[in-house]
Amino acid sequence: PSYYPDLCGADVSQREELAFSDSSGGNVINDKIFNVSRADWHFSLGSVVEWRLTGAEAPGTGAKTHPYHQHMTHFQVVDVRMQGPAKAEHEPLVAVGDWRDTLPLYGDVGFTIRFVAPFVGLMMVHCHIQKHSDNGMLALAQIHDAASEEERTPAAEAREAAAYRASVRGAGASRE
Repeated sequence: PSYYPDLCGADVSQREELAFSDSSGGNVINDKIFNVSRADWHFSLGSVVEWRLTGAEAPGTGAKTHPYHQHMTHFQVVDVRMQGPAKAEHEPLVAVGDWRDTLPLYGDVGFTIRFVAPFVGLMMVHCHIQKHSDNGMLALAQIHDAASEEERTPAAEAREAAAYRASVRGAGASRE
């Protein structure tokens, strides 16, 4: 959409790799199960972040999908990687330059995305298959205000995690 800037040629502030699952099919991101007290990535408000997303199960396991989804902001696809049977049998599922909030990850299909960190706070990323998320395939990224960034100490992260847990409990209570 015209209201999002084109990030394909943007200067990137931070690059990360996110591997959804592992060779045994575990419900993990980068070999870690979700922990509400931990933010796995930290970046500053307004920074351009690039993530290389992969389905880490063995190539050729195309039936095992992990729809990557992130909260807070859409992202732009800057690279599409297809190998094995996916490359030979399918057109790309998505094109470079597309803006999305969800992408399908397979052992044979991965993407590189970019987004601008839009708000201060915790951003959740997860597999959009509820059973996988419930079993630990989700993670948190902490977006800090660069102008007044508090030192990243374990105590500061514990306070942020406690505030997040309280907000989640409050949101759940309001739906009951």
